[in-house]
Amino acid sequence: MFKKLSLVILLSVSVNLFAIAQEMPVAHQLTPSCYVATNGKAIVKAGGTYTTSTSAQVYQRDSLYTSIFDTVSSNFKNNRRYYYIYDAGGLLTESSALAIDKNGLSWSPSQQIKFQYTGFQLFEETFRSWDKTLQAYTNLIQNKYTYEADNSLSSIFYLQWNAGSSKWDYATKDLMVYDASKNIISIENQKWNENLTKWDNYLRINFSYSGGMVSEKLYQVWNKSTQLWEDYQKENFTYANSKKSEVVMQVKSATTNWENYSRYVFTYNGSAISEITDYFWYGSWTANKKLIYTFNTNSLETLVVTQLWAAHLGSFRNSAQDESYYTQREIIGIDELSADAFVVVNPVSRNVPFQL
Repeated sequence: MFKKLSLVILLSVSVNLFAIAQEMPVAHQLTPSCYVATNGKAIVKAGGTYTTSTSAQVYQRDSLYTSIFDTVSSNFKNNRRYYYIYDAGGLLTESSALAIDKNGLSWSPSQQIKFQYTGFQLFEETFRSWDKTLQAYTNLIQNKYTYEADNSLSSIFYLQWNAGSSKWDYATKDLMVYDASKNIISIENQKWNENLTKWDNYLRINFSYSGGMVSEKLYQVWNKSTQLWEDYQKENFTYANSKKSEVVMQVKSATTNWENYSRYVFTYNGSAISEITDYFWYGSWTANKKLIYTFNTNSLETLVVTQLWAAHLGSFRNSAQDESYYTQREIIGIDELSADAFVVVNPVSRNVPFQL
């Protein structure tokens, strides 16, 4: 129930394409293009690279190939391929996914995401799925971003496509609440009440800080009867050398105040993430999954291997892998980029396990 509740903040489609900045590890995922960093700043970035210089030579991810491990043949087999298109300023404008056909040889369209900007700011992303009957993409969901005068994220509106009326319908929205330093102190999620044409409280996440870093995320659900927020889940963060080293998720229990649920341990090679391992609590921590990252000499992520714990073997076993490919190109500078804007260069592709 707890996982189901927390997942509602996102709509039903989850696309693990480019969600996490290598420079600032994610503390909370809002959409595939937006997250709260471990220092409490809201980062909105679909992907790509941009510059305030006249121009710059950069590496940009052109494609990402995913494959599934076949335990019978002990080989990775094709699963999906993602392709990315950028504008002259280096901003990601479109991503598309192809899925392998049952014959294991040919590829068919699967999903498409289109991104729209005002200057450097992402204000809309539209997800579309491939209709085999129509042989065309059809609308699925849409996210709209609004900003304050100082460019900080104000809200995210989540819309679903109504095929019957051929229009976008509101689903939920996230409202950002900041402190004086523009660190997020809470995210309030509300559901659209079509009958009463108003927004109803649903979920809330409160952020606590220690030493300038997020130390706790407390999840709450709105009780319609009492008209109060009730705790149901929390995450506690531990850091080493200013990098996230461990996250422990706990859930509210009827018999005890809080009890362990899952745990995530992060390992680094210098400044780059090398492994993320997650565990489940069964009276003691039991291994569940591991992500292993590989970077090239340009500090670009080239390979992410997912392994699952095989209890009968007493070890991790390959499950899937993502391979990224890049092209060096020249991009044109964006004049309206604010001097203190956070620039994300080719964010890593695989979302961390504890995100919503």
